[in-house]
Amino acid sequence: MSKSISEKNRDLILGDLASVEKNPQYDTYEKLVSTKDYFVQPEGDLCEVYCEKLKIVAGKPEVVESVDAAIVRIKEIIGEEVLLCNNKDLLQILEKNSIPYNTDSEYARVAKFSLTTCEALAARTGSIFVSSAQIEGRRLISAAETHIVLAYANQICPDLAECIDVIEGKYGNKFPSQVTAITGPSRTSDIEKTLVLGAHGPKNLYVLIVK
Repeated sequence: MSKSISEKNRDLILGDLASVEKNPQYDTYEKLVSTKDYFVQPEGDLCEVYCEKLKIVAGKPEVVESVDAAIVRIKEIIGEEVLLCNNKDLLQILEKNSIPYNTDSEYARVAKFSLTTCEALAARTGSIFVSSAQIEGRRLISAAETHIVLAYANQICPDLAECIDVIEGKYGNKFPSQVTAITGPSRTSDIEKTLVLGAHGPKNLYVLIVK
């Protein structure tokens, strides 16, 4: 039985690929552990740098002295609303402080506020790294109108490469199935070149940093 044109083209392509000699240049993976050769690195207090960068991308960083102080701010931010949260460590804190929450992902359809932790923060870009090991699904970081992140000053890294290095060091061979880098609230300027926040995700992004 004769082959179709598409089958012949496929065989040609596969044959070409098989005939290419292996390039030893790509035999090993060289891990990127720093971006200092490509970007100007943050100087000074990383917490201050991070806050400045996050403000530039319309995020709302706040430095607090303790977890208790962060809880006070969370209560002020959400008012009488119910938080969307499914992180076990955070749920214990919410229970202790009588803050109402809902863990059902379907609640994301109507939730106004969500609360998560993070894996790391990148000072140079003002980014937040969140992984699937901390939350179930993406709705907590994408559905609510306001996303609140509880972080710690010692989680702030100079740049993206160091953040990935921290995550790899934490999980080893059990690397999370998904890692998301969030840089400011959701935004678009597709419509008449006008910047709109909250177009495809949270309109507000708070990062409460426990110093």
